[in-house]
This record gives sequence, structure tokens and C-alpha cells, in this order.
Amino acid sequence: MVTDTIGAETTDSFWDLPLNFKLIAIGAIIAAFGWKIVAILVAWVKKDLNNKNRLEILHYIENNPGSTIKAIEKNLNYKRGTVRYHLENLKNSGKILMIKNGNCISIFKREMSLLKEDRKEYVETKLPKRLCKDVCQTIYENPGITTTELATNLAVHKSTISMHIKTLKKMDCLDVKVEGVRKYYFFKEEYHPDQLAFFEKVK
Repeated sequence: MVTDTIGAETTDSFWDLPLNFKLIAIGAIIAAFGWKIVAILVAWVKKDLNNKNRLEILHYIENNPGSTIKAIEKNLNYKRGTVRYHLENLKNSGKILMIKNGNCISIFKREMSLLKEDRKEYVETKLPKRLCKDVCQTIYENPGITTTELATNLAVHKSTISMHIKTLKKMDCLDVKVEGVRKYYFFKEEYHPDQLAFFEKVK
């Protein structure tokens, strides 16, 4: 009886292959996984750089409470997109507070007591633009004042005054008397400028 062995399965290890096959296989493995190793190394470097930049921005805010994005960008020599990216991460991780004052955003290192009533004055003194409070105080001291008179007294453009008047109307602290095309502004009796917070937390 003859046993036909043609087509019988044999098992060869990698090391039994010819040398040129071995080199081709090794080259294919390096080509397949080498870019992943490079990508991981690049990600590590980028992460380390991001942490360094983020810590530098946080340290700047800590030393300069009330800083604006423009100030951080200028003094740390970062691009605006980079500053915004790191600020968003710092805000989401609960390390900073972003305070809106009119059309300006000021940044503080987060403190649990920062927005409490007894800290309101501290926050306001750090805001780069206190014009809204100045408008409010001027109306309080000059009942019946007009937009034009406010602009003249505070040396700003009428459009800027109009923007802050809009903010004060939302606070419901103003009475407006209209005569023709002229509007006269009065501070409501139940309010005082020192009672109002001229800022809000950016969510």
C-alpha cells in the first residue's frame, strides 16, 4: 500500500523561511506599525507642550487677576487661538472663572468665594472696563440725563453709551422718559449703583 503524501500540510516557523522573505516581512511590520509609534511620540511631546503652555497661562492669570484674552496673548506671545483653547480647557476643569463685563471678558483664577457679595467690589476693581458702572453712577447723580450728555460727560461714543443703557435696562434699574426723539434716563428709587453687580459669570 502506497501512501500519497502530495499536498500534505507542513508547518514551518518564521525562522525556517528564506532570508529575503524574512527581510520583507520585517520591513512590512516596521512600515505598518512605525507610523503609530511616531504618532504616539508626537502626541506625548504635544501633550507635554500643552501642559506647559496651560500652566504658564494659569500662572499669569493668578498673578494678573482680571486679565483679558488680548492681554494674555500679548504678554505671553501666544496666538489667540492657542489662548482660547487653553482657557476653555482651564474653564472646563474648574480652574478659572471668566467674568463678562459689557462686551469684555475678564479672567480670574477660580476661588469659591469670588462671586460672593463681599467679593463683588474686589472683582469690579479688577475689571478693565468699568464703564457700565460709571454710566449707572452718572445717571444716578444726574437724573434725566440724555445719551448725548452721558457720552460727553464720560468722553465715549454715543453707541457705547447705548450699549450700556441696554444692559441697565435688562437689570430693570432704569426709568426712561421719552419726549419726541429725546430720551431721559432716571435711576429707579429702589436701586443704588452699589447694589448692582456689573458682571456675570461666563458659563
